Amino acid sequence: MRLLLPLLALLSFACAAPQPGTARPRTRKTTFTIHRGLVYAQACTDPLTLDAYVPDGPGPFPGVLVIHGGGWSARRPADMVHIARALAARGFVAMNVVYRLAPADRYPAAVDDVREAARYARREAARLKLDPERLGAWGYSAGAHLAAMLGVGGGEDPGVDDRVAAVVAGGTPADFSKYPVSPIITPFLGLSYAEAPELWREASPVTYATPDDAPFFLYHGTADTLVEPEQARLMAEALTRAGVPARLFWIKGRGHVSAFVFDGGAVAAGIDFLDGVLAAPRG
Repeated sequence: MRLLLPLLALLSFACAAPQPGTARPRTRKTTFTIHRGLVYAQACTDPLTLDAYVPDGPGPFPGVLVIHGGGWSARRPADMVHIARALAARGFVAMNVVYRLAPADRYPAAVDDVREAARYARREAARLKLDPERLGAWGYSAGAHLAAMLGVGGGEDPGVDDRVAAVVAGGTPADFSKYPVSPIITPFLGLSYAEAPELWREASPVTYATPDDAPFFLYHGTADTLVEPEQARLMAEALTRAGVPARLFWIKGRGHVSAFVFDGGAVAAGIDFLDGVLAAPRG
């Protein structure tokens, strides 16, 4: 993750191809209605909002929190609109989330925010036509880190399990300790690795892999020099050691940004993965 400051504003992109599984791809497109600016929490004086893309029909539908990247400090949910729309067209309630940004709001603010968005989705399940037991998360880059934390329960309150049931994560920064000198991670955490190595471990999704975590679909550009492919491998290996299903989809020859823009089928494969994990109601 040779994180270059001139590329900070571009951090929200990636891709690759899934292993055979149980996904049940749908060919029928679903119409949907967009509900913009739903307030899911209040942060100091500023409301935190999400845009909900809700399929037309009675439901309940599986749902997915959609989380943008940007080095935890930049970009907006507009980056993820194409993914939210693709999910809604396949029959998922897609919730494109705003969260607090560093350095004004440091870790764990962003993790707390997406966790609160998951709580809101479950609390408002009837209004959103959502099955609260079938909630997943999808993110890219910094957003993938936040989605992964939701999948493994990283930073949860003691005695509270807010984990989602499936994760799609692209270009995922999974183990912060591999980047002890980072101009992006340090402002997000507020302390350098030298000052607080335990904080860097606490904020890393690989730290939390346990057998009851969500299944993961990880996609990554093989030529990514901002978040190296090793990060996807480390996350997949940690999950596999814990007995958790983890798929790797590599986008050959693509970097961090180009893999997001030219996803090589990763988005379609990720939706198929979610369809296989979340589509069937629990019996």
